[in-house]
Amino acid sequence: MSQKKWRGTILFTVIVVVMGGTIGLKLYGIGEQGTTTTAAVAGTTSSGTGSSGTGSTGTSGSTSTGAGSSASTPSPSATSTPSTATASATKVITGSTVDTRYGPIQLQVTFSGSTITAITALQTPNQDRRSVSINEQAVPMLTQEAMSSQSAKIDTISGATYTSEGYIQSLQSAIDQL
Repeated sequence: MSQKKWRGTILFTVIVVVMGGTIGLKLYGIGEQGTTTTAAVAGTTSSGTGSSGTGSTGTSGSTSTGAGSSASTPSPSATSTPSTATASATKVITGSTVDTRYGPIQLQVTFSGSTITAITALQTPNQDRRSVSINEQAVPMLTQEAMSSQSAKIDTISGATYTSEGYIQSLQSAIDQL
């Protein structure tokens, strides 16, 4: 009878560990990042100025290495956007470099008329691995927010406050130059 108790206890422990791990991953956004970034920043794919982040089909707008394959992203409407944007005076403006506690941040913003069509991070804090890890997650989220709001009036990211504030200042300086 004691073996059956152990079997139940072990089974219960395994279930709790697996569920805890799954909830922890979802809580911190690990595992969903590539899908979210691809869907959220698909608008920047049409401009062709972003670089591939964690996924291989979308652009994150951050400065990471790799080439995005746009096999499933472009559609007829997305591929016609660059020619329309070129015809309506596309401007690429580089925002000021903002020095944060953990390093500089600088953005390059592409405008079509007064509409923000793409945001590329030229510099992000990279003094240590932790800063790089934080910025790999925060910069795409900030880009998504800025693209949605079409302004620098966006919320800061918890855990990336200095990066968020620098991002907002650099974005605002680019918008002011328009």
